[in-house]
Amino acid sequence: MTLMAILIGNISAQDLHFTQFSFSPLHVNPAQCGKFNGSYRVGGIFRDQAFAIASSSAYKTINFYLDATFPWRIRKNDWMGFGLNFLQDRSGDINWGSGGFIAQIAYHLYLNPRSSLSLGGQYGFVNYNIQNPEKAVFQSSFTGGSSNPGILQNKAKYKDISIGINYLSSLGAARHILEIGLNAARINRPNVTQLTTGGSNRLNTLFTANAGLTYHLNQKVDLRNYLWLRNLKSNTEIIPQCIVSYLFNAEKGIRLNGGLGYRVGDALQIMLGADINNLGFQIALDQTLSSLSSVQSPNGLGAVEFGVKYIGVVTKKPNPKPKVFCPRF
Repeated sequence: MTLMAILIGNISAQDLHFTQFSFSPLHVNPAQCGKFNGSYRVGGIFRDQAFAIASSSAYKTINFYLDATFPWRIRKNDWMGFGLNFLQDRSGDINWGSGGFIAQIAYHLYLNPRSSLSLGGQYGFVNYNIQNPEKAVFQSSFTGGSSNPGILQNKAKYKDISIGINYLSSLGAARHILEIGLNAARINRPNVTQLTTGGSNRLNTLFTANAGLTYHLNQKVDLRNYLWLRNLKSNTEIIPQCIVSYLFNAEKGIRLNGGLGYRVGDALQIMLGADINNLGFQIALDQTLSSLSSVQSPNGLGAVEFGVKYIGVVTKKPNPKPKVFCPRF
């Protein structure tokens, strides 16, 4: 049985990362809340981080979101978005989990017929819990002492306040789509711990920058290029991606998508999926290139991730007043 060793005085937050950040827009940046062509959007991601590791430990993440657009505005052509983002993450033999519901709001400024600027924020609570504290192994166990699961409290939580900005524009006669965003999560730097003694741990602000360019190569092929950068204190994650989108059936609105990405210093990413009108789904595999590949079977096969999203449109049915025609006599 593989146990999870706690080697530090405080349990710090484990920030979630995905392969398909394009399927978790509200997690990337609250300014993307309501940033789509439609009335409402629903989607999510399921990620198994370590299904190929020779261990009984579970490392699974779920992200589910729902957001909608509203014609509430200060200026003509502006609009607002409201959303709810749900996150849950489970790790290790002690089944350490984090998650919660996060409310989001964004205001979208119309700049001109080709571009807009979005400002967003989020507020909510993230909860921690440990389902199997008796399986925890402490540093003292390796130095001749004994484990004491009693110093762990099963529940803890902190307040998350985040802000973000997003810019979108279409370029040239072909209207290539450019998008740039920046998000600062946990700007309140909350204190949190799951130890009954030893004080609390102040969480650092997580910065996420993203850039995307959808290049219309021709009438059938689009190149969707992404760049994701995430920074937490001294740790930086860089992920470039390119997905080729092919219009398979214009009448039925079917596009076939496939591409590659690279989490610098960690893993090659392989993505395959499709869009059918307003429904999109995609699966991703991480081929680990770091030293972790030696404990995976098949060798190097890392995380598996499935994402889905749907954009709906609510239309009002016309309700004309009936006209009565009086016959002439």
